Amino acid sequence: MELEVQVPEGTGPVRATASAGSFAQPVVESGQVRKFQWTPPDVRYPLLAVLTFWVNRPSGPPEVTVVRIPLLGRTNLPISTDPGAEVIIEISDAHFGPVKANRRGKAQVPVEVPPGVRQARVLATRGALKTDRMTKIDVPDVRPLVTTLGPEPLPRSGGWLVVAGEETLSAAELELTAQGIRLEAQPGTLLLYRAIPLEGATSASVEAKRRGSKDTARAQVAIQRVEDVPPPAPPAPPPVVVEAPPPAEPVRAKLAMHLLVGAFFAGGSNRGPAAALGVSYSLPVWGGRIAAEAEAGVRRAALEAQIDGFGTLNSSVLAGPVLAAARVTLFERSALSLYGRAGAGVLPFKHQVSSDFQPSFGESKLAPMAFLAAQGAWHISRVSLLMELRGEYGPAQTQNLNAKLGGIGASLGVRYEP
Repeated sequence: MELEVQVPEGTGPVRATASAGSFAQPVVESGQVRKFQWTPPDVRYPLLAVLTFWVNRPSGPPEVTVVRIPLLGRTNLPISTDPGAEVIIEISDAHFGPVKANRRGKAQVPVEVPPGVRQARVLATRGALKTDRMTKIDVPDVRPLVTTLGPEPLPRSGGWLVVAGEETLSAAELELTAQGIRLEAQPGTLLLYRAIPLEGATSASVEAKRRGSKDTARAQVAIQRVEDVPPPAPPAPPPVVVEAPPPAEPVRAKLAMHLLVGAFFAGGSNRGPAAALGVSYSLPVWGGRIAAEAEAGVRRAALEAQIDGFGTLNSSVLAGPVLAAARVTLFERSALSLYGRAGAGVLPFKHQVSSDFQPSFGESKLAPMAFLAAQGAWHISRVSLLMELRGEYGPAQTQNLNAKLGGIGASLGVRYEP
């Protein structure tokens, strides 16, 4: 079996170990893709093989990758049942057979057993008679364990020990016997230990086994001799700290124009289209985050009603609000900005009434208007796409009219910054 390990360019040797089977070349020195030839063990029983791939790092623990390969066990499962019955074996959702039992009710069913499975389901059918039972699978209780100790030779300053097995393996299950080194457990999901050479030791070995089990895994390396240790490097000069200049404030356009088109909703017939055209000027305070605005708009609401016994009544209100407002930048990131707006002004409106039962008439009046709004903008060069939601107060009342030209407003638009 060939396994490929991909590493960044310039990575040092990759070292491989296995709990079962063997590698043709346990260390591959160079290349961004390291190829390992692994030969599985020559056994027929199910087994979980654990492979580790180890790369040393200049400082700190090694980078270790653990690969778990389930190996299926193949055997003939003997079954006793009724003579002539059709036998099917179910193991972990896989089905084997059918095999017909002989005259003595014996059947040998070829099966494949994954690691960790100890029982099989037996389904036997003879005519209308069906049986369903569980049978034990007699397989060795072998659990994987692999140890890796390095780097080699082990530096006098210390190295590392990695122990791996099935995914549920914990440090509390292990008994470690070390010679020539002292082990210090490290935090993390990987079973990792700091390996510190003892004074005068020339080699280090570790034997790992599960508590109450006879299966063991062993690793051994030489310890670097004192004369092989290079002299310490001279201390590095203190780093030169270069402080980056503070980021420049984004240049904000002084003058801008905007157009909004949408609708307002205030219940009943108090709804209709609305549009506004405005200009804004960024004030030289708070980094230009506040802008003064002037806005003129137009909006319309209409009512058509049937009056029993009289006929049709048509009423429409056309208004042209003129507002002064302030816009505050609340949030900026990349091309997105969020603003808060507040404004007030006057609401001149004209009311027109026509019907089938009375003369048409019109009336005009001036009313106050105010609003609060949240506005989002997506900037594309000098143009910004706008979306705005606002709450408005705009009563339109006369002797013949009681309307609301405010309520909730929603609009889309653009802003242009020369």
